[in-house]
Amino acid sequence: MDDRRILPTVLMITLFLIGTAWGETHKDDHAAFSLDEVVVTADRIEEYIRNYPQDVEVVERKEIVQRNLLNVEEVLKTIPGVEVYSASGIGSRISIRGSGKSGGVLVLLNGRPLNSNQHGKLDLNAIPVDLIQSVSVFKPPVPVWLGPGGSDGAINIVTRNLTPESKKKQPLSTVKLSAGSFGFVEGSLSQHLEAAAGNALLSATAKHKDGKRTNSDRTDGSFGLNWNREREEGGRYEVNGRYYEAEYGTPGPTDNLTPDARQRYRKGSLDTRYAGIMGEKGTFTVNMYGDMTNMQDKTQSGLTYTLDDRKLGLKADTTFSESEGLWDLRIGGISEWDDFDHTLAGVHHRLRNGLSSQYDRRFGPLTGTLGLRGDLTNDFGFNPGLSTGLGWGATPKCLIKVRAGYSVNLPTFGQLYQTTHGSIDQTRGNPNLREERIWSYDVGIEYKFEKDRLVQATLFRADTRDLIAYQRGADQKIYRPVNIASAGRQGIELMGKYSWEKGLSAEMSLILQHSNNGDTGKALPYTPAIKAKSTLQYTVPSLRTRLEGSVRYEGIRFSQAENLSSQQLDEYVTVDLKVTQPFTLNGVAADYYVKIDNLFDAAFESHYGYPDDGVRFVTGLQVRF
Repeated sequence: MDDRRILPTVLMITLFLIGTAWGETHKDDHAAFSLDEVVVTADRIEEYIRNYPQDVEVVERKEIVQRNLLNVEEVLKTIPGVEVYSASGIGSRISIRGSGKSGGVLVLLNGRPLNSNQHGKLDLNAIPVDLIQSVSVFKPPVPVWLGPGGSDGAINIVTRNLTPESKKKQPLSTVKLSAGSFGFVEGSLSQHLEAAAGNALLSATAKHKDGKRTNSDRTDGSFGLNWNREREEGGRYEVNGRYYEAEYGTPGPTDNLTPDARQRYRKGSLDTRYAGIMGEKGTFTVNMYGDMTNMQDKTQSGLTYTLDDRKLGLKADTTFSESEGLWDLRIGGISEWDDFDHTLAGVHHRLRNGLSSQYDRRFGPLTGTLGLRGDLTNDFGFNPGLSTGLGWGATPKCLIKVRAGYSVNLPTFGQLYQTTHGSIDQTRGNPNLREERIWSYDVGIEYKFEKDRLVQATLFRADTRDLIAYQRGADQKIYRPVNIASAGRQGIELMGKYSWEKGLSAEMSLILQHSNNGDTGKALPYTPAIKAKSTLQYTVPSLRTRLEGSVRYEGIRFSQAENLSSQQLDEYVTVDLKVTQPFTLNGVAADYYVKIDNLFDAAFESHYGYPDDGVRFVTGLQVRF
């Protein structure tokens, strides 16, 4: 089918769904529905967690505030089985359940995809933490209704509902100030106010830090506006606008230094969403969104290249539920256009249209799910998706689950034509890349002794055809993406949580895995055989002082597919500490905190030979008026 016909078709389907919902919402008996009965994306995710608890981990706003988590990266690092690695340039590498692949994690904001076709990543810190209600991590295989591109997991960020829950007085302003080693300074401000018959939250953040290496400094800032308004008869309007700008150096790997290469990155986004009721059994959400990105890349040779990337999208999701909770049917559609213009690579565009449907059915202690999706793009044709599983509540405290899924990851513009993630001195594109096709499976068991006391064990496996990895060419300096015909990864993830009554809690996760490059028989890049993380928290009752310590271990891994000795990254252990002291000053609530990362200054390499900065110290103050 001509891709020019696909967009109108999907738009007509979406408009039909919206029209149906509008008609149902405006029936004469609409007053019978209260606002509390409107189920939006966040509520659907909570429902999914209840039905499949071992697959999803959530950090709520209460925890974000109590632990003084300064950005989305810090939030993700608190979740078992999840790690975030800093990288030069825009975007961080996220590992879920031990995966070392870059770009296989789907990131969403209120259900809409944030990943860029430019490089498949995004700077999570561009979303001000004061705008966030919760962060949910879905471990693979992820349900199809979340969208394509989540072969290694998915992250959904939900913004705050600003409508006051009660007449109780709430803080309207928050001020945060931080400073630390390597010239780190950060300040942020948020203000809650009533606007346009609704509620709004303004947030601004500015930050600077100097890295340990030459040309690794970074200065960035963001501004966000979140507004929502709830209708008396049920339904909610939301508008979210964000602007982010960063200027930073790209120092290059240790064997190909680029001490003069710099980048400037700017991105503006606007999201609108409406959530409402469809008849007596259904709910729906409609997202319309757009992004505008500009990047200037000054290379070591002194030449400057530019990138302009523009995205427009429309996503609609509907959910029908049986009145007694025996079944749910989710139907969704997405249409997204992305235009890419790079100095060297020229102009390219990608038009994606997709439909998804997922059916969940409960038979007493058994829950079965089957989801199908199809996505059609102008450059890679039709790509299907599948998610299926069976959960069994063997006892009130024991849950067993078996799942399987199929997904497709498309090459990004940067991988196909010309990198825009890091200096042009380092990598080149490959227009002959094929899409990745991934089958993933897991079998898990969870036993919950009581609230906040549980253990989990999950066996997992992923088989990938045409995995995209980077290799160096004959010049031994430039990296180029290539397809690995077949690749596999399998292992076990163990996790436990235990809370004592006297304010002490512990959490541990361990991943044991084996990976295989089918072309060479060697390990996959950034995929260690062992990863472990342990966190201990304690609150001193009399002083309300919160103490937190984390220990992380990562085994030997390789930065490239060849597994050469020069590409080996040695194992390491790091220890992080954090102390937070709440206090009140003239009736104003405040928190003072001290945070030390890599306490014992463990020396290790993290990416392409980049050494870690070592021990880092940050102290800060948060005040809520």
